[in-house]
Amino acid sequence: MHKKRPKKQPPGAPLWMTTYSDLTTLLMCFFVLLFALSTVSTEKYEQVAVSLKSVFSGSPGIMYGGVNPLGEEMPFDLSSPINIEFQDVYSEIEAMLAEEGVGVAVEIFQEERGLIISFKEKIFFDIGSAQLRPEARNLLSRVGRVLAADDHDIRVEGHTCDLPIQSKTFPSNWELSTSRATNVTRFLIEEVGINPGRLGATGYAEFRPIAVNDSEENRVRNRRVDILLLSRNNL
Repeated sequence: MHKKRPKKQPPGAPLWMTTYSDLTTLLMCFFVLLFALSTVSTEKYEQVAVSLKSVFSGSPGIMYGGVNPLGEEMPFDLSSPINIEFQDVYSEIEAMLAEEGVGVAVEIFQEERGLIISFKEKIFFDIGSAQLRPEARNLLSRVGRVLAADDHDIRVEGHTCDLPIQSKTFPSNWELSTSRATNVTRFLIEEVGINPGRLGATGYAEFRPIAVNDSEENRVRNRRVDILLLSRNNL
Protein backbone atom coordinates (compact mmCIF):
# COMPACT_ATOMS: atom_id res chain seq x y z
CA MET A 1 0.00 0.00 0.00
CA HIS A 2 1.13 3.45 -0.83
CA LYS A 3 0.97 6.16 1.84
CA LYS A 4 -0.94 9.32 0.94
CA ARG A 5 1.35 12.17 0.41
CA PRO A 6 0.47 15.30 2.43
CA LYS A 7 -1.09 18.09 0.39
CA LYS A 8 1.43 20.64 -0.71
CA GLN A 9 0.86 24.02 0.97
CA PRO A 10 0.50 26.97 -1.38
CA PRO A 11 3.31 29.53 -1.17
CA GLY A 12 2.93 32.51 1.18
CA ALA A 13 1.12 32.92 4.48
CA PRO A 14 -1.86 30.76 5.29
CA LEU A 15 -5.23 32.25 4.33
CA TRP A 16 -6.39 32.39 7.94
CA MET A 17 -3.41 34.60 8.83
CA THR A 18 -4.35 37.17 6.16
CA THR A 19 -7.89 37.38 7.52
CA TYR A 20 -6.58 37.69 11.07
CA SER A 21 -4.21 40.52 10.09
CA ASP A 22 -7.02 42.44 8.40
CA LEU A 23 -9.21 42.08 11.47
CA THR A 24 -6.41 43.26 13.78
CA THR A 25 -5.75 46.32 11.60
CA LEU A 26 -9.44 47.26 11.54
CA LEU A 27 -9.70 46.96 15.31
CA MET A 28 -6.65 49.16 15.78
CA CYS A 29 -8.12 51.84 13.49
CA PHE A 30 -11.40 51.66 15.38
CA PHE A 31 -9.79 52.23 18.78
CA VAL A 32 -7.59 55.05 17.44
CA LEU A 33 -10.75 56.73 16.15
CA LEU A 34 -12.46 56.34 19.52
CA PHE A 35 -9.45 57.87 21.27
CA ALA A 36 -9.40 60.84 18.88
CA LEU A 37 -13.11 61.52 19.40
CA SER A 38 -12.73 61.35 23.18
CA THR A 39 -9.94 63.96 23.32
CA VAL A 40 -11.31 67.30 24.55
CA SER A 41 -9.54 70.64 24.13
CA THR A 42 -9.42 72.26 27.55
CA GLU A 43 -9.07 75.73 26.05
CA LYS A 44 -12.11 75.29 23.81
CA TYR A 45 -14.11 73.88 26.72
CA GLU A 46 -13.26 76.89 28.87
CA GLN A 47 -14.19 79.32 26.09
CA VAL A 48 -17.57 77.63 25.61
CA ALA A 49 -18.17 77.68 29.37
CA VAL A 50 -17.40 81.40 29.56
CA SER A 51 -19.65 82.13 26.58
CA LEU A 52 -22.55 80.24 28.15
CA LYS A 53 -21.98 82.03 31.44
CA SER A 54 -22.13 85.35 29.60
CA VAL A 55 -25.42 84.43 27.93
CA PHE A 56 -27.17 83.24 31.08
CA SER A 57 -25.87 86.06 33.27
CA GLY A 58 -26.92 88.78 30.84
CA SER A 59 -23.45 90.33 30.66
CA PRO A 60 -22.19 91.90 27.40
CA GLY A 61 -20.59 89.80 24.72
CA ILE A 62 -16.98 90.18 25.80
CA MET A 63 -14.67 87.44 24.58
CA TYR A 64 -12.21 86.11 27.11
CA GLY A 65 -10.19 84.74 24.27
CA GLY A 66 -9.84 85.18 20.58
CA VAL A 67 -8.16 84.26 17.34
CA ASN A 68 -5.09 86.06 16.10
CA PRO A 69 -4.46 86.90 12.42
CA LEU A 70 -2.78 83.53 11.95
CA GLY A 71 -5.95 81.74 13.00
CA GLU A 72 -4.48 80.60 16.32
CA GLU A 73 -6.74 80.59 19.37
CA MET A 74 -5.55 82.90 22.13
CA PRO A 75 -7.32 82.25 25.46
CA PHE A 76 -7.51 85.21 27.84
CA ASP A 77 -5.79 84.33 31.10
CA LEU A 78 -5.09 87.19 33.50
CA SER A 79 -2.46 85.13 35.30
CA SER A 80 -0.04 85.26 32.36
CA PRO A 81 2.60 88.04 32.27
CA ILE A 82 1.17 89.82 29.23
CA ASN A 83 -2.24 90.04 30.85
CA ILE A 84 -0.93 91.33 34.16
CA GLU A 85 0.49 94.17 32.06
CA PHE A 86 -3.03 95.02 30.82
CA GLN A 87 -5.08 94.02 33.85
CA ASP A 88 -6.06 97.55 34.96
CA VAL A 89 -7.10 98.83 31.55
CA TYR A 90 -8.88 95.55 30.79
CA SER A 91 -10.93 95.77 34.00
CA GLU A 92 -11.92 99.37 33.29
CA ILE A 93 -12.91 98.68 29.71
CA GLU A 94 -14.86 95.57 30.71
CA ALA A 95 -16.84 97.48 33.34
CA MET A 96 -17.53 100.36 30.97
CA LEU A 97 -18.73 98.07 28.17
CA ALA A 98 -21.03 96.25 30.59
CA GLU A 99 -22.50 99.62 31.61
CA GLU A 100 -22.96 100.63 27.97
CA GLY A 101 -24.70 97.33 27.18
CA VAL A 102 -23.09 96.96 23.78
CA GLY A 103 -23.72 93.22 23.61
CA VAL A 104 -21.77 91.16 21.08
CA ALA A 105 -20.74 94.27 19.12
CA VAL A 106 -17.47 94.47 21.08
CA GLU A 107 -14.94 91.71 21.81
CA ILE A 108 -11.85 91.87 23.99
CA PHE A 109 -9.05 89.40 23.47
CA GLN A 110 -5.30 89.08 23.47
CA GLU A 111 -2.67 88.03 21.02
CA GLU A 112 1.10 88.13 20.99
CA ARG A 113 1.18 91.84 20.15
CA GLY A 114 -0.99 92.91 23.07
CA LEU A 115 -4.61 93.59 24.08
CA ILE A 116 -7.27 94.13 21.40
CA ILE A 117 -10.62 95.87 21.76
CA SER A 118 -12.53 94.89 18.63
CA PHE A 119 -15.54 96.97 17.54
CA LYS A 120 -17.88 95.52 14.94
CA GLU A 121 -18.73 97.67 11.92
CA LYS A 122 -22.39 98.17 12.91
CA ILE A 123 -21.50 99.93 16.15
CA PHE A 124 -19.24 102.52 14.49
CA PHE A 125 -20.16 102.83 10.80
CA ASP A 126 -22.92 102.42 8.25
CA ILE A 127 -22.21 99.83 5.56
CA GLY A 128 -19.76 101.21 3.01
CA SER A 129 -19.12 104.36 5.05
CA ALA A 130 -16.10 105.56 7.02
CA GLN A 131 -17.92 108.32 8.92
CA LEU A 132 -18.40 107.60 12.61
CA ARG A 133 -22.05 107.21 13.54
CA PRO A 134 -23.28 109.85 16.05
CA GLU A 135 -24.17 107.18 18.64
CA ALA A 136 -20.64 105.72 18.36
CA ARG A 137 -18.97 108.92 19.49
CA ASN A 138 -20.01 108.59 23.14
CA LEU A 139 -18.79 104.99 23.36
CA LEU A 140 -15.49 105.83 21.66
CA SER A 141 -15.05 108.83 23.97
CA ARG A 142 -15.45 106.65 27.05
CA VAL A 143 -13.07 104.03 25.72
CA GLY A 144 -10.64 106.77 24.74
CA ARG A 145 -10.59 108.28 28.22
CA VAL A 146 -9.52 104.93 29.64
CA LEU A 147 -6.80 104.65 27.01
CA ALA A 148 -5.67 108.24 27.62
CA ALA A 149 -4.95 107.41 31.26
CA ASP A 150 -2.83 104.44 30.12
CA ASP A 151 0.64 104.70 28.59
CA HIS A 152 0.78 101.87 26.03
CA ASP A 153 1.24 102.70 22.37
CA ILE A 154 -1.95 102.23 20.35
CA ARG A 155 -2.58 100.91 16.85
CA VAL A 156 -5.99 101.37 15.23
CA GLU A 157 -6.59 98.71 12.57
CA GLY A 158 -9.42 98.66 10.03
CA HIS A 159 -10.73 95.38 8.61
CA THR A 160 -13.43 94.38 6.14
CA CYS A 161 -14.97 91.12 4.96
CA ASP A 162 -14.30 89.69 1.50
CA LEU A 163 -17.26 91.35 -0.22
CA PRO A 164 -15.89 93.84 -2.77
CA ILE A 165 -16.67 97.56 -2.68
CA GLN A 166 -16.28 99.98 -5.56
CA SER A 167 -17.38 103.58 -5.24
CA LYS A 168 -16.04 107.04 -6.00
CA THR A 169 -14.85 107.36 -2.40
CA PHE A 170 -13.58 103.82 -1.90
CA PRO A 171 -12.32 101.99 -5.00
CA SER A 172 -11.55 98.93 -2.88
CA ASN A 173 -11.62 97.57 0.67
CA TRP A 174 -8.10 98.90 1.18
CA GLU A 175 -9.31 102.49 1.08
CA LEU A 176 -12.39 101.76 3.19
CA SER A 177 -10.51 99.94 5.97
CA THR A 178 -7.73 102.53 6.06
CA SER A 179 -10.15 105.46 6.13
CA ARG A 180 -12.10 103.93 9.02
CA ALA A 181 -8.92 103.38 11.03
CA THR A 182 -7.77 106.93 10.30
CA ASN A 183 -11.09 108.48 11.36
CA VAL A 184 -11.08 106.58 14.67
CA THR A 185 -7.47 107.67 15.24
CA ARG A 186 -8.29 111.32 14.51
CA PHE A 187 -11.23 111.15 16.92
CA LEU A 188 -9.01 109.81 19.70
CA ILE A 189 -6.55 112.67 19.07
CA GLU A 190 -8.94 115.57 18.46
CA GLU A 191 -11.88 114.69 20.69
CA VAL A 192 -10.26 112.68 23.49
CA GLY A 193 -6.85 114.29 23.56
CA ILE A 194 -4.63 111.21 23.33
CA ASN A 195 -1.02 112.06 22.49
CA PRO A 196 -0.62 111.58 18.70
CA GLY A 197 2.82 110.08 19.32
CA ARG A 198 1.16 107.04 20.89
CA LEU A 199 -1.10 106.37 17.93
CA GLY A 200 -0.87 104.74 14.53
CA ALA A 201 -3.50 103.75 11.95
CA THR A 202 -3.54 101.11 9.25
CA GLY A 203 -6.01 99.21 7.06
CA TYR A 204 -5.86 95.51 6.22
CA ALA A 205 -8.92 95.25 3.94
CA GLU A 206 -10.18 91.64 3.98
CA PHE A 207 -6.80 90.00 4.43
CA ARG A 208 -6.70 89.46 8.21
CA PRO A 209 -10.04 87.81 9.02
CA ILE A 210 -10.82 86.37 12.43
CA ALA A 211 -13.42 84.02 10.94
CA VAL A 212 -13.82 82.26 7.61
CA ASN A 213 -15.88 84.37 5.20
CA ASP A 214 -18.39 81.60 4.55
CA SER A 215 -21.50 83.12 6.16
CA GLU A 216 -22.97 86.53 6.91
CA GLU A 217 -22.45 85.92 10.62
CA ASN A 218 -18.71 85.46 10.08
CA ARG A 219 -18.52 88.41 7.70
CA VAL A 220 -20.05 90.61 10.40
CA ARG A 221 -17.24 89.56 12.74
CA ASN A 222 -14.62 90.39 10.13
CA ARG A 223 -16.00 93.89 9.42
CA ARG A 224 -14.42 95.59 12.39
CA VAL A 225 -12.06 98.21 13.78
CA ASP A 226 -9.52 96.91 16.30
CA ILE A 227 -7.86 99.11 18.87
CA LEU A 228 -4.62 97.37 19.78
CA LEU A 229 -2.67 98.22 22.92
CA LEU A 230 0.86 97.17 22.15
CA SER A 231 2.71 95.12 24.72
CA ARG A 232 5.94 96.69 25.87
CA ASN A 233 7.64 93.43 24.90
CA ASN A 234 6.96 94.32 21.25
CA LEU A 235 8.46 97.80 21.36
